[in-house]
Amino acid sequence: MDGCPVSLPPRGRSTCPRPGVRGAGCATALANVSSMKVDDYDSVILFVGDLGNARTFYVRTLGLPIRFEDEIIVVVGGSSGQIVLHRSDRGHDERGIFPAGTTAGAASLRFKVEDPDAWEEEARRAGVPIPWPTQEATWGRFVVVADPDGRPVALAKMNTI
Repeated sequence: MDGCPVSLPPRGRSTCPRPGVRGAGCATALANVSSMKVDDYDSVILFVGDLGNARTFYVRTLGLPIRFEDEIIVVVGGSSGQIVLHRSDRGHDERGIFPAGTTAGAASLRFKVEDPDAWEEEARRAGVPIPWPTQEATWGRFVVVADPDGRPVALAKMNTI
């Protein structure tokens, strides 16, 4: 965290690096911190309760290729991006567990598929939880399955624009 003006606050405290600045004012303050821009999207880090179960779900059930793995993380994905499945009980070194935050940590993933209905049938056969059965939305047709940590994973056929 050396050089970074933002650190994780105690619950209920502001994360703004400028004293006394909160809410939208903090967003403006943070926007003025630097003119740096990111190069590209790289990955989503999902902290998982059981790395083996998460690996099985994302690799076997969803068919994502493994790009890297060790005893702490499994990185899956392809050219459109990657997902880092990270053990939630330890980190790689003495710094400990990566600070994922204390609030607003909900996440959902969406993958493009050709046939959400077929995915729902296969998920039922495999015993994968299905929080939302296949349905239509203005943006496409989708089914929502749950990963081993209960995180919603949408499998969607997107409408063409």
